[in-house]
Amino acid sequence: MKDKKAYQVDTGGLRGELPLTDSQKEQILEYIKLIESGAPSKVAYVRWVDDRQMNTAYSPGFDLLNIGSDVMPAIKSKGQGTLTANTRLTWKSSIAHELVGHREAALAGKTQSETPLEEAQASIRAARFAPSLSSTERYTLLRDGITRLYKADIKVRHVKNILHINNR
Repeated sequence: MKDKKAYQVDTGGLRGELPLTDSQKEQILEYIKLIESGAPSKVAYVRWVDDRQMNTAYSPGFDLLNIGSDVMPAIKSKGQGTLTANTRLTWKSSIAHELVGHREAALAGKTQSETPLEEAQASIRAARFAPSLSSTERYTLLRDGITRLYKADIKVRHVKNILHINNR
């Protein structure tokens, strides 16, 4: 694996902040098993980090998936305006982003050295290849990926050939 740093989602505190319930954890673990059934191997470690000191993130150097309260989408409050694609990602989309997006690219040696490219690649890969996502979840992941590129002033057409988004 090319890069050993943990990629963390920067949501600005605009994602889930309540501790995960046992039921939510069970659902997440079932979805991880589903993703692993189509992956080259099982993730070595899953760690719950509900203390909000760590984000949900995949660490390729340790084959570790940290899952925190931010795996859940934001809850829109009155007068808040429109939520961004990233704050709307469901827990399934978030797990797919980490495992199908970051982990599978890392296992293939196809991580990106620039954070906006790595994060966009992860969201686009998840939208295209993750199992059992709704069309809305896939669309939101695509919007998240494109928004990350837009914020970095990068055009999709300029990087689509270097991103690992065409095969699982």
